[in-house]
Amino acid sequence: MEFIYAERLKNHFSVFGHFYDLEIGNSVFNCRSVLEIVSQTIDDLNSSKPCAVVVMMNPGSSKPLNPDYIPQKFSLDEIKSKSWKKDIIPAKPDNAQYQIMRLMLLKDWKHVRVLNLSDLRNGNSNKFSIEYRNAQILDASNPHSLMHQDRYTELRNYCLNSSIVIAAWGSTEVLRESAELFLRNIDNVRGLPLESPWYRYPSPYRKDQKLNWLKCMYEELKT
Repeated sequence: MEFIYAERLKNHFSVFGHFYDLEIGNSVFNCRSVLEIVSQTIDDLNSSKPCAVVVMMNPGSSKPLNPDYIPQKFSLDEIKSKSWKKDIIPAKPDNAQYQIMRLMLLKDWKHVRVLNLSDLRNGNSNKFSIEYRNAQILDASNPHSLMHQDRYTELRNYCLNSSIVIAAWGSTEVLRESAELFLRNIDNVRGLPLESPWYRYPSPYRKDQKLNWLKCMYEELKT
């Protein structure tokens, strides 16, 4: 299996996401609620339906393509309202998203939606866990998660138009409850399972490990 590098992938796909800031108490957290990876052959993102939904840990180091973009700030009430306005803008992909693009080429998928167990943007898993716990101290219900009871409709709508939902969130302990809630609320989840509720992360550090995930995930999707 050929390992396709980022420069070639960027010739095939464009990436768009909703970036926002969440205000909890006197603290503000950088977040992203959804990411759309689409073939450059797609003219209208709004009318496109995802071939698959991939659910990972958190948005990692993903960021707006325009470094001067200022995300809109939302209060707790606004994010729970079911009608908050999402500004979908071009995004700069990270290594995990490039790995999803490789799977898309293998499967000839034109559109994949990426969700996360937490919207908190942090590319370092240890620092993410600390930030997660800090946010949890301010609001134990974790409103930055699509697993929040007031965001279940949002979660289901994101998954509604795809027959394939892939769990790929790794094994970060602070997300155990969110992972378990996801598996109870969304049916027919695919993935490469580890010890429950964990699933292999698509983009480990080494190239051979990335290729192994691709091969195994491709075989899993044949069944």
